[in-house]
Amino acid sequence: MYSMISYWLKYYRHECGLTQQQVADRLKIERSTYTYYETGKTKPDINTLIKIAKVYNINYTQLLQGVEEELEEAVAEIHSGPADEDSLKYRTHATTKYEVELLFVVRNLSPKQRKEVMNLAKKFITEAEENK
Repeated sequence: MYSMISYWLKYYRHECGLTQQQVADRLKIERSTYTYYETGKTKPDINTLIKIAKVYNINYTQLLQGVEEELEEAVAEIHSGPADEDSLKYRTHATTKYEVELLFVVRNLSPKQRKEVMNLAKKFITEAEENK
């Protein structure tokens, strides 16, 4: 999933006139790993973001511009889902930091992977209810 971090990574790479391979070489990572960061397939951890910012000669916070808005949209989406009986069964009114982090992880999965995660989660719930 394309994100603000992905956008800024590509933007600053172009501003510096670098290729993905050149950035990857400076970071000592595979080009495909860096490509995944730019396409949003994966997200770099904070240490990698700091290293990337040094390559681009910027403050790492510049790579995080707009991320807060994405987080707010994600939380709003959680709370504005359909009000059918099944969705209300699992809905809560408070969203923890852990739940938001989980949402971002799930959003970076393919549709098939999301379905598998959902099936696994429902299986855990069913098993927990059966073991009560």
